[in-house]
Amino acid sequence: MHSKNVILVPTDFSPRSLLALDQAISIAKRTKAEIMLLYVIHSDNKTFGFISEMFTAEENDLIRDKVEKQIWAQLDQLIESKKDSGVVIKAMISKGKAYDKVVEVSQSLNAEFIVIGSNSAALNDQIGFLGSNTSRIIRSSSVPVITVSTKISSDIKTVILPLDLTKQTQQKVAKAIQFAREFNAKIRIVSALLTNDPSIVKQLTVQMNVVHKFVSEHYDNCSADFVFGDEKTDTYASLLMKFAKEKNGDIIAIMTQQETKLMKFFIGTTAMDIVFNSDIPVLSVTPKELNLTSYR
Repeated sequence: MHSKNVILVPTDFSPRSLLALDQAISIAKRTKAEIMLLYVIHSDNKTFGFISEMFTAEENDLIRDKVEKQIWAQLDQLIESKKDSGVVIKAMISKGKAYDKVVEVSQSLNAEFIVIGSNSAALNDQIGFLGSNTSRIIRSSSVPVITVSTKISSDIKTVILPLDLTKQTQQKVAKAIQFAREFNAKIRIVSALLTNDPSIVKQLTVQMNVVHKFVSEHYDNCSADFVFGDEKTDTYASLLMKFAKEKNGDIIAIMTQQETKLMKFFIGTTAMDIVFNSDIPVLSVTPKELNLTSYR
């Protein structure tokens, strides 16, 4: 399947990966996309390693075939359960390391998004701690990743767009603008500050005005806000998630690359804090050069 609009949904049949599928269906309806479910059989699966020591190569092959048939049966059952959604859903199985395969398949399908449960058990058990694979997928994927934690947004009316206000911002916001266009949603640009230092506030205000003007030129339904907190009791992530909740945000669009020392912002801790602790879905975009003329 090489349709222009494909949403890739890695699944391990866990509750959060099923929630991710529901979110993907909601987006697919609006964007007229197809969904590809992906189940990754780990190449270094400990169970298979144990099996290989106890049985012959032929017996191991039979066991693997049986396991694969069981997975296909579950995938078919899952697709059948969503047949009334009106969305075309297909499935595939791949073997390898979860994060490598998710990224590889997303590229081969030219996927529009990857939608994943933010702590999907089977995708995180290789390294042994929560979030390792989801984090690696986000960092290494050139495809935007939407993570789902506890609830989905069936209709996206408000996109929360935190910014680190660097000179690369213009290249970064393109996907958020495109996403907002798809849903006719409002973009709420926001920057969190843990200082009242007048010189920093002044500098960031000037930069925010530039960013707001830029976004406004490409998308008229937007606003800009600062949120202030106390570095002793708050974090950038907690301020942004609180803002998203207060403004009834339906998705938080974050950028996953830090580019300034002034605001220690989207370096791992803040980005991953939002990914794993936000109640609402998070859209993670890796910055890259984009031609924005098409969004005018």
